[in-house]
Amino acid sequence: EMDRIVISRKEVYNHYGNKCNCCGETNVLFLTIDHVNNDGNKFRRNREHDSGRKLYRWIIVNNFPNDIQLLCYNCNLGKSRNKGICPHKIT
Repeated sequence: EMDRIVISRKEVYNHYGNKCNCCGETNVLFLTIDHVNNDGNKFRRNREHDSGRKLYRWIIVNNFPNDIQLLCYNCNLGKSRNKGICPHKIT
């Protein structure tokens, strides 16, 4: 089961470029899935994908939606604390 999760994560990360869509971080230990439209909490509440395994499977089954991206944890947290905009994007 764990091997399938790792394979699914690798497939998803490969599709989304294996790097943070904001700062370019490539260390996979820092990367995480981000909902571009800041609506990830809606999916978690509805339990459509409330865990990593479900999320990776959902992304693959839904043909890698355009409103999903990879962000590093710093950019993801910065985005969530700054009204949906990563501090890197503020000029």
